[in-house]
Amino acid sequence: MSDASTPDMPGSPANAARTLIVGFGNPYCGDDGIGPAAARLLHASLGPHASADLLELSSSALELVERLAGYRQAVIVDALVDEDEVVGTVKPLELIAGRAIPGLGFHTAGLGSALALATALGMDVPAAVRLYGVVIREPRVFTESLSAELTARLPGIVQEVAAAESGLGAPDA
Repeated sequence: MSDASTPDMPGSPANAARTLIVGFGNPYCGDDGIGPAAARLLHASLGPHASADLLELSSSALELVERLAGYRQAVIVDALVDEDEVVGTVKPLELIAGRAIPGLGFHTAGLGSALALATALGMDVPAAVRLYGVVIREPRVFTESLSAELTARLPGIVQEVAAAESGLGAPDA
């Protein structure tokens, strides 16, 4: 699922000064859909003149990297299973630079490895990619709804990411 707020294609020169806000996760698996839900609200909060596009994606890191091409920066929100943290906690995650390895496939590539592969292939991927994990418990519940607990925390989750990303989507001068 995707919704770009601009008719420009990823990788086009018009995107070079833009930010891509990515909600990663499956909206049909309950709380795993927190990424798309939070990204949608974050993007909407920026207003109609923001220099940011929205992408909701539930596939592989390799497809994500392909969709990042041409953007100046990306902010990614995804679910993070963590039994020790409170549900809805936002955790900035370090994106570990991977390396392009033989046998890299759709189900084995982490985002760091996929970005390394894209760079090795000469793709124009963003220099700045920031990743936020939102703590959930069990992502494999088949429902189109977030849990009541996570739904209640959603506005705060969006505020936390927006505060960490001050200046996000500011219109270009």
